[in-house]
Amino acid sequence: MLKRIYSNKGVFFMLLSSLCFAIMSAIAKEMSHTFSSIQLVFFRSAVGLPFLLTSLYRKPAVQAGGKLYFIILRGLLGAFTLYCLFYTLEHLGLSLTNTYGQAFPLFIAVFSFFLLPNEGLSSKQVLFLLIGFFGILLIFQPGSGGSLWHHSTGIIYAMGTALGYLAIKEAQKYYDSRWVVVSFMGAGLIASTLSLLTGTLGGFENSFVTGVWVQPSLAEWIWALVMGLLALGVQYFTTQALLNEKASIVGVVGNSAVIFSIAIEVVLGHGFPDFITILGMGLIVWAGYAVSRRG
Repeated sequence: MLKRIYSNKGVFFMLLSSLCFAIMSAIAKEMSHTFSSIQLVFFRSAVGLPFLLTSLYRKPAVQAGGKLYFIILRGLLGAFTLYCLFYTLEHLGLSLTNTYGQAFPLFIAVFSFFLLPNEGLSSKQVLFLLIGFFGILLIFQPGSGGSLWHHSTGIIYAMGTALGYLAIKEAQKYYDSRWVVVSFMGAGLIASTLSLLTGTLGGFENSFVTGVWVQPSLAEWIWALVMGLLALGVQYFTTQALLNEKASIVGVVGNSAVIFSIAIEVVLGHGFPDFITILGMGLIVWAGYAVSRRG
């Protein structure tokens, strides 16, 4: 099985992306006790951008271009989903947030039907998609914490993620994948900077759209750097996965982020999942592997 996963570049890259995302989310959750979700968006975006721009300077992109609206759409969707991600992560648990996020394959299937009719799936793949989503439902066990608004941002995050994947799939037909990621991080950096300026200088409290700047210590700057580098890895590996596999299949394999997140929580001492959660994890792993076989 491991040999098959490695040979399927799309699946392999998405697994790496999911691992980076789970670790990044765990760091962000810990940092959310000190920093607003807006400042976490700023950290995530600011760290990776210089690396990408340096790469583009040293090796200029060779691309067809001509479809700038795909790049703009990806940037806007990326910034919006970042806001939803870190806001939900701040107010809900790590596993619950990532469970919401990994509901996006369902939305990909719906959006693909209307926007990308060539993204067809066989009847077996549809079945495996449903099995994978059922596994997500088994893992989805929200407690009494969190308001309706907090849970709603999780659902909106999933929808934005689905549209973002489809935008990547189309944009990279005309643009270098690095420019696709630059649009995502650049929009996040601009939006979070404006939100921090509004909150800090205008005297607004931390909210979904505004944040007050908190000066990090040296150790916190280091953690912010690690989080940003992991975020860069998420974007790179996700883009590579979509270059090698269908958006719907990549979405199912992305469910592994939930498994990684639960494993991290266990390591951090938050307890081992119950039987229902373990069953859900197993269904997600099996369905992700099965659908990648194109059966």
